[in-house]
Amino acid sequence: MTTLKKFLMYGSWILLFFIFSQIMIYVAINTTYKYKNVEIYSASITQAEVQATSINGFAKGKITAGAQNKYIKVECYSKNDVLMGTKYIKIETNEEQEFEVKFNCSRVDNVKIEIVDEIPNDITEEQKISDPEMNAAMVITALILLISFG
Repeated sequence: MTTLKKFLMYGSWILLFFIFSQIMIYVAINTTYKYKNVEIYSASITQAEVQATSINGFAKGKITAGAQNKYIKVECYSKNDVLMGTKYIKIETNEEQEFEVKFNCSRVDNVKIEIVDEIPNDITEEQKISDPEMNAAMVITALILLISFG
């Protein structure tokens, strides 16, 4: 009976430590995002904001109706006006909608957002989709590797 109590106690400590570390990781990651300058080059985009860390970020905004079958172009620039990366998102509906673009560009200082009719032919598939965010499976895997080999 005492062995079962010990296992339950150790299991509860491990569970509590896991929950605590997940909360601290979430807080640490989300407090490192800073607001960046946004330049909007289209009247269809009513509002936009960009937040970025030193290695990645995201742009959120709202577009008005009437821009169906067009693309939102998001260009990321450094503080020396060097183009760090470009992302495109297709606008599917003809209604007012919100958009969000995730990007993996280092040291972004300024972002330019516009609506374009077409995308160039030399654009890669990675530039047409939003970068994925870290999901729970990736975090758990990283923690297991850190505990095992750290």
